[in-house]
Amino acid sequence: MRVPAALVAIPLLAGAAAGLLLLDRAPDHARVAAAGVSLIALVAACGFFLDRVPPGVVSSVALGALAAGYASGAASARDLHAPSLLEWFAERPSEGDPVVIEGRLRDDGARVSGGVLLSVAVTSVCTPAGTCRPVRGGVRLTVGGTSEPASMAAWRAGRVIRAPATLRRPASFSNPGAADDTRGLARRGIALTGTVKSGALVEVVSAGSRVEEAAAAARAWARTTLAAHVGTRDARSGAVATAILIGDRTGLSSEDERRLQEAGTYHVIAISGGNIAILAAVLVFGARAVRVPYRAAAALSAAFLLFYGEVAGGAPSVGRAVTAAVIFLAALALDQRGSSLNVLAIAAVIAVAVLPATVLDAGFLLSFGATAGIILGVPALVRLHVGPTAGRFRRAARAAAVAAAGVFTATVCAEIALLPVAASLFSRVTVAGLVLNFAAIPLMTIVQCGSLALLAAAPVHPPLAAAAGEVVHRAAEALVESSRLVDVAPWVARDVPRPAVWLCAVYYVAALGALRPGRHRRAALAALALAGLAVFTGAPAAARGLVPSPRPGVLRVVVLDVGQGDATAATLPDGRTILVDAGGLAGTTFDVAGRVVLPALRALRVRRLHALVITHPDPDHIGGADAVLRRLAPAYVWEGIAVPPHEPRQRLVALAAATRAVWRTVRPDAVERAGGVDIIVHHPPEPDWERQRVRNDDSVVLELRHGDVSILLPGDIGREVEASLIPRLQLAPVVVLKAAHHGSATSSSEAFIEAIGPAAVIFSAGRGNPFGHPAPVVVDRFARRGIPMFTTAHDGAVFVETDGASVDLRAWRTGRRLVITKNTKATEGTAREER
Repeated sequence: MRVPAALVAIPLLAGAAAGLLLLDRAPDHARVAAAGVSLIALVAACGFFLDRVPPGVVSSVALGALAAGYASGAASARDLHAPSLLEWFAERPSEGDPVVIEGRLRDDGARVSGGVLLSVAVTSVCTPAGTCRPVRGGVRLTVGGTSEPASMAAWRAGRVIRAPATLRRPASFSNPGAADDTRGLARRGIALTGTVKSGALVEVVSAGSRVEEAAAAARAWARTTLAAHVGTRDARSGAVATAILIGDRTGLSSEDERRLQEAGTYHVIAISGGNIAILAAVLVFGARAVRVPYRAAAALSAAFLLFYGEVAGGAPSVGRAVTAAVIFLAALALDQRGSSLNVLAIAAVIAVAVLPATVLDAGFLLSFGATAGIILGVPALVRLHVGPTAGRFRRAARAAAVAAAGVFTATVCAEIALLPVAASLFSRVTVAGLVLNFAAIPLMTIVQCGSLALLAAAPVHPPLAAAAGEVVHRAAEALVESSRLVDVAPWVARDVPRPAVWLCAVYYVAALGALRPGRHRRAALAALALAGLAVFTGAPAAARGLVPSPRPGVLRVVVLDVGQGDATAATLPDGRTILVDAGGLAGTTFDVAGRVVLPALRALRVRRLHALVITHPDPDHIGGADAVLRRLAPAYVWEGIAVPPHEPRQRLVALAAATRAVWRTVRPDAVERAGGVDIIVHHPPEPDWERQRVRNDDSVVLELRHGDVSILLPGDIGREVEASLIPRLQLAPVVVLKAAHHGSATSSSEAFIEAIGPAAVIFSAGRGNPFGHPAPVVVDRFARRGIPMFTTAHDGAVFVETDGASVDLRAWRTGRRLVITKNTKATEGTAREER
C-alpha cells in the first residue's frame, strides 16, 4: 500500500463536498444516488494509489470515510448558511437601525478604500431598545472615516470588540455565468455585512490569548520594520515583502494584484505550500549549519512554523501549508520515511476535519491540486541526475540543468493539474507562468529570505538591515515587473467559459491514465491533450452556463444585475455587442467587472465589444470599465461630456489609447445603423463650460430602435433633462424603458412617463440599497398606469429580445416573462404577462 491515507482522504473530501453542495438543493433520494455514484468512482480512484489491498477493505474504509465526510459537510452547510445571527436578522423588529454587536476579530484590521475592514465572529447583538441576544455568525464590517493609526493598531485578531453597526445581507448578483457570492461568503463564515460610522465608536472590550497577542505584536513589528527599510524605498516593494512574509496583502494595489494573477505568479505572494516549503528548508539547513542534530533541527523548525502560522494570520492557505510542513518535519524528527502523497493526504484530512467547507475553497483546490500534480508528475517527467564521478564543472552544469528542469516540469505539472480548476473558478487560463516561474520563484525566495534577514538584523545591526532592505526592494520590484509579459504577449492568458463537468471528468481520467505505464498510455495522452485544448480554447460545445445566441434578426438587450449600478449589454442582429456602462460599487474593493460583468458577458458569448458607452463617469457606471477595456478590446469608447480632472476617466482614456480603442464624443441626433438597428443619441448637447465634476444630467441618453420597438437607456438624467427631451423624442410605437437614475425620485416624472408611454420599465438597483431605489413614489407612478415593472434587485438580469415587431422580456432569477406585441390598429403596445 503506497498511499494508505488516500483511502480516507479521497472519499472524505468527496463526501464533504457532496454534503455542502447537495444540502437544500436536492431531495433525499438524489443525495443517496449521488453518494452511491461517488462511492463507485472513489473506490476506483483509490486503486490508482493502492497496491494489492483487498477490495473489501478498500470498500469498507472508503464507504465509512464518505459517510463521515457527507455528514460533516451537511452539518457545516447548515451552520454556515443558517447561523443564529441570520435567524435574528430575519426576525429583527426594524430594518436599517444600527445595533450594537460584540464579537472576536478574526483578522487584523485592514485598510481599504473608504475605511477599514474588520472581520468579526459575533457573539451577541443588542437592539436600540436595549434587548440583547447571544448569536453566532460572521460579519464583515467597514469602519468609515480616516482611522487613526492607534485605532488600527488596537484592532488585532483575537481581541473582542463592541461597536454600533448598520447590518445588511451581502450583495448578491443574479446573472448568467456568475457564481452566487452569498454562498461563497457563507462558506468563509460571513453571514452579514455592515458599516460603522467612525473608528471612535469601536471599543476594544478584551485582549486575545497570549499566543494571539504575541502573534499580533510580531505582525505589527514586522509591518513597521519592513515599511521602514523597504517601504521607504518603494511603497509597492514594501507591500510585496509584507505579503510574502506575513500574508498581509492589503498594501498591494489592485493593478499589481491583477497583473500577478493574469501572469500566473500570484501564488508566490500568497503564503502557501511553496513559501512554507522554502522557509522550512531554510530553517532546517540553517539549524544544521550551526551543528544542530538533524532530528532536533526538524523538531525546532516544526515548532517555529506553528508560531509562524499564527503570525501569518491563520488564513486557511497558511494553515494547510503549515500543517503539511509540520507533518513532514515531525516524520523526520521521528526518523520516519513515507510518501509525499501520504503527507498531502493527511494534511487534507486534517483541513477538512477542522473545517469541512474548506473542501470547496478555491485556495484549497488550487494548493492541493498543484501539489498533487507536482508530486505525481515530476518524477514521471524528470529523469536527470548528477553523476558523482563527473568533473566539478560538469556536475555544476548538470545540477543547474536538473534545477531548471525541476522548476519547468513542476510548473507544467501544476498547470496541467489546475487547468480545469482555474477555468471553472475564474473563467481564465494562463500559460505565462511556464516562463515567469523561472524568475518569480527565485525572486520570491530572495524577498522571503531577505525579509527574514532584515528582521533579524534590524535590532542589532541597522546598516545590515538597510542593505537587506535594498536587496528585498530590488527583488520585489523585479517580481512585479516580470508580470508585464502579459501586456507584451496577451495571448498567454485567455478568458474562457466554464468547462462542462463531463469534460473535467474526461480530463482528469485521462491525466491519471497518462501517469500509468502500459499500452493505453498514448491513448490517455491524446485524450488529455484534446480535453486540455477544449478547456484552453473555451470550445462552446464543451462549455457550461452559456446562453443560447439570439435568433437571426433579433436584438437582445440584457440589463445586468450589478447591484446599485448600471451595465447593459446590447447584442445586435449582426452579432456585434455594445456595452452601456460597466457597473461599479462605490466605496468598496469588490471587483464588479471580474466577478459579475465579464462572467455574464462570457455566458452571453461575447468575446469582443463593438463599443463601450460611458453614460457618465460616476463610480457605479465606470467602475468595471478598466477591466472591460483590457479583456474585451472594444473598437470604440463613446463619451458624452468630458470631465478632464476626473481621475477614473483619465485612467480610462489612457487605457483606451493603450488598447487602440477609438475615443469618440457623441452628441444629440448622432445615429449609427448596425445590423438593422438604429443607435440614436438624444443627449447631452455641447457643454457651455468645461466640467470640473461629474453630473448626472450630463448622461448620454441612448435609444436602440429596431423596427417598431424602441429601447430607451437614459443614464442618470433628472426631471429637467427629461422635460427638455419630451419635444424631441420620436420613439417607436412600442417602448421599453430602463428607468433613469435607478428609479430615483428625482427622475421618471409624470410628464416624461406620460409622453413616452412605456410598455414596460426596468429598474437597475441593488437589493436593500441605502438610497431606497426604486423610490416608492416612482413605482407608484408606473403602477397607476398599469405599466409592468422589472427590477434587477428582485428579478436579477432582465433579458429584452425583439425582432422589431414584438418584445419578449424575461427575468433571470425569478423566471418572469412578459410578451409585448404591437396592435396594428393602434399606436400603443398591448402586453400579456406569463409566468
